[in-house]
Amino acid sequence: MIDFENFQEAEAHDYYELIRMLYPQFVSEEKLKLINKGSSVVFVGGGRTLSLNLEKGLDKEQRRRRIKTFILKDLNYPGKIPSAFGILTGVRPVKLVLELLETMSLSDLKDYLKKNYSIEDKMIDFLLSIGQKERAYFSTVDPFGYSVYLHIPFCPSRCAYCSYPMIKSSNRESLDSYVETLLLELDTYKDLKVPPTSIYIGGGTPTSIGEKYLRRILSKVQKIFHSQCEFTVEAGRPDTLNDSIFSALKDYGVNRISINPQTMHDKTLKILNRQHSVTDFLQAYNLGKKYDFNINVDLILGLPQENRQDILDSLNQVVALDPDNITIHTLSLKNGSQLFQQGEYFNTSFIVSEVIQEVYTILKSLDYAPYYMYRQKRTLGNGFNAGYSKPKKESIYNMLMMDEGQSILGFGMSSSTKFYDPKTNRIEKILQYKNLKDYLNHWNDKNAKKSQLREDFKW
Repeated sequence: MIDFENFQEAEAHDYYELIRMLYPQFVSEEKLKLINKGSSVVFVGGGRTLSLNLEKGLDKEQRRRRIKTFILKDLNYPGKIPSAFGILTGVRPVKLVLELLETMSLSDLKDYLKKNYSIEDKMIDFLLSIGQKERAYFSTVDPFGYSVYLHIPFCPSRCAYCSYPMIKSSNRESLDSYVETLLLELDTYKDLKVPPTSIYIGGGTPTSIGEKYLRRILSKVQKIFHSQCEFTVEAGRPDTLNDSIFSALKDYGVNRISINPQTMHDKTLKILNRQHSVTDFLQAYNLGKKYDFNINVDLILGLPQENRQDILDSLNQVVALDPDNITIHTLSLKNGSQLFQQGEYFNTSFIVSEVIQEVYTILKSLDYAPYYMYRQKRTLGNGFNAGYSKPKKESIYNMLMMDEGQSILGFGMSSSTKFYDPKTNRIEKILQYKNLKDYLNHWNDKNAKKSQLREDFKW
């Protein structure tokens, strides 16, 4: 438990996120207290008391960085997890880099990130390489345009690491109601005159709903958005894929899919409650290649009972297939997931923090370059999620969505809509309902708010 005394809520939250990142034991087991005394901050925990005396004349931001730097460098309690990100917290570190690139040279930006955030040199280079790549892509995209996201919350089973609202795809009554409602929601945008930059159908597992429902959704998407743009569908579970599913995707212009084993070890797949084998993945992958899709493959670092060699073995098996894209996730222990209740998985943090750099080195040697990344809370080893691709195989949607370079129209339960004004950098977000009953009965309430914002943003 982490307690704060005499801190404003936003400031306390900032320190909390950094401490939780470095010392997960203070969240789940031990107690740490921070006391704000104005000219100093006192830290009580781990059987000792430490005091930070603050220099005079610090402004609000300087004071906050000084305290966070002390937390990073001087607390040094047992069990500390290293952080290549220094004191930088938050989901979108590359977005910060993109903003700073507008006013700084590369050399000045490197110095700034090191001095003000204590980010390690290798991570600075990593972030800058992604920032430069995204900046080049964004220069070719209309910032006043939009991309589309559709959410399909159905899956064959719930994975042990998953906490998202999920409905079993075997529930045909719910599936029928959901698809009908989603089609109604899509119809409210049939007046759009400009096609989107990209379309992404995610979940859940969209391909788990079967060919009939999938074709109905894809047909509606093509009718409304009539686009030949980058069109991605998460075909994540190999056990949902066959010729008829791939044919449906191809018939309606899908050109990018994601087939995700997460690991190349059957023993781990059983622990994760994924109802497929490594052989199933290989068969689905080879079938997808015959349809000439741009294929992404996901792996997760830090899965239960996997060591360094297991992780590298999975990576080596995947790169041998030569996919266009590989996304490397680090396990995040999310509230509501089965794995979150098993705190001992934090013991694998050191394994993960050591192997992340090895994974990057291997991918780089094989001509896979990182092109987008993001962070999540409770991620083992202070890791992150990053997409790597062969040259010119990057997903424009992933970059636009993650670093907010364009408006995103979201459809379906749990979807997120973001309206973006590139002139002012203003962003407004609307979240659709996260449970099926509310979505089916009240989806148009959120849709009305989207319509108001369309007028407000003048598009």
